[in-house]
Formats: sequence, structure tokens, C-alpha cells
Amino acid sequence: MRVGVVGLGRIGVMHARHAGELAELVLADGDPARAAAVADLGVPVRSSLQELLGEVDGVVIATPTPTHPALIRQAVRAGVPVLCEKPAALDLGVLRELVQDLKRYDVPVMMGFQRRYDPAYQELRRRVAAGQTGRVQLARSTSNDRTPPDPSFLPGSGGIWRDLLIHDFDALAWVLGERVTEVHAAGSVLVDPVYADHGDADTATATLRFESGALGVVTGARRNGQGYDCRLEVFGAHATLATGVDGHTPVVSLEPGAPAPAGAHDGFMGRFAAAYRAELAHFLRIIAGTADNLTPPEEGLHALEIALACERAVTERRPVSVTAD
Repeated sequence: MRVGVVGLGRIGVMHARHAGELAELVLADGDPARAAAVADLGVPVRSSLQELLGEVDGVVIATPTPTHPALIRQAVRAGVPVLCEKPAALDLGVLRELVQDLKRYDVPVMMGFQRRYDPAYQELRRRVAAGQTGRVQLARSTSNDRTPPDPSFLPGSGGIWRDLLIHDFDALAWVLGERVTEVHAAGSVLVDPVYADHGDADTATATLRFESGALGVVTGARRNGQGYDCRLEVFGAHATLATGVDGHTPVVSLEPGAPAPAGAHDGFMGRFAAAYRAELAHFLRIIAGTADNLTPPEEGLHALEIALACERAVTERRPVSVTAD
């Protein structure tokens, strides 16, 4: 099987290295410097998606988010299955139109919400669905980068809600198995004034209300010097269960005798390395027709709805309903 990877930024290179372990690899990027950075892989590097479509059985799209809709359509029209980094689009109308367009093609498109492929997140979802927590009362998710992204990343990123915390919104709704109906949110610029220049925040919190009445708390920050911190905790009437709580959790307990963290992750690619590999392996099974698509484009709609509601809540300084309208 031959797999293409389009876009050789940091996440594209990661996907390329993982794909090279599982399949024959072809790459594409119009920037010669980025192409040169993966010379050690010893594989062909084309200049565009169009150049490699006739050579591959599936393609991973890891280009900047604003390019995703056009590239997804281009691959699907050529009959080539797609794994695309999230989100498929930054605008809800654009995403809905894309979802509708793709229904006309019998070509799988898988979105890169890698937390759904993480063993701990999958087990948490299974246990919640089995009732092991009892009635869920509260869920708390956090995503804190160790170091901020390069400022050049900000203009097309979609900001902290649509870039960083959209993973938390997707994972929370998926793990709990229910929609969010209302949000209240706040954001601050505490790391670097460049975020304010882009109308963005580097520190954010959101309170969510789910259909059942359960509450959620989401927090995110672009800089956490202790290490990359990503956790999801579910508090139920019978039990509290969590992901991301281990020897690499970058939290220092001041209780006497409590051990310090054994280490820390530098970023999401290290923390979710197993999930990314599992995601790519699942994509290869989809291409082969032996697995169902767990993350089709429509699965990203609700996470984007939540993210956009949070943006409105920050601007309007009030709770905002989350609707599918």
C-alpha cells in the first residue's frame, strides 16, 4: 500500500515518519526547505497534491487549515481516501457545505481527532458508557502547551478555541456520549502580546452544560513551563476516572512524601504518539475496507459549534447556546 503525506510542517513530518513504518511513502510540499528536511526518509517528494494523487492509495493532509476543504475535495474527486488533520474548516458554514458535498462520493474521509484513538480515552469512554462512573456530574479537560507556537502559526490557526481546545470539546462530547447545549467562556493574554494582535487569547477557560445537565470545565494555556499537560477527568456518582494522570503529569504535589513527576512531555506529539500511530493504522484499514470510519467529517461539526459558541461568549460576556442551526 502507498500512502501520501501532503504538507511537511511539524505534524506532517510526524505523520510521514509513522506512515513510513507501515506503508510505502510518497510526500508532497511546495517548499524546498521543508522537502529537504525529510531527505533522510529517502522517498519521493512531489510539489503538490495533484502530482501524487495517481501514485497513492490514500493521502494524509497536514497543510494549514484554510487549505483543507479544497484539498479534501481534490483527493475525493480522484477517488483517493483522506486522513485530514483537524479541523476540516474554520468556518461552520464551510464545514457544513463540505460535509454535504462529500456525501456524493463513496470515498472515506477521516478526520484527525487523535484522542479518539488513544487507549486511555477509549477506555474512559467505554467505562462511562458502561455506567461504571454512575451518573456523570462533572467532566474536566485541560490542554496546556509546554511552549507557545511560533507567532507565524497564529493567523491561520483559528485561535485557541478552534485550534487548541477543539480537541477537548470533541473528546468531552465523545466520551460522555452527549451534546453540549450551553457555554460560558473567558480568555486572557498573559504570555505574549502577539495573541492580542490577532484577536486571540493564550489562556482560556470554558464552562459547558451538557444535555443531561452535567457540567464540564475546559481550560487551556499556550505556555506551561512544567511540561505539556493534557488530561480528561470524569466525576460520577460512583467513581472518578481520568486520562493523562501518570508519572508524566506535570504537576508537583506539595504533600509530604509525594513523588515528583518522573518526567514530562514536550508537546502533543510525544504525549499522543501511540494515538497517532493507532490513528494512521486505522486509516490504512479503512483504505483496505476492513474498518469503519470512526471520525468522518460530520463528527467535527459539534466540536466546531462549541468552539464558535465560546468565541461568542467571550465577546458578548454572557452564556451562549450551542445549536446545530
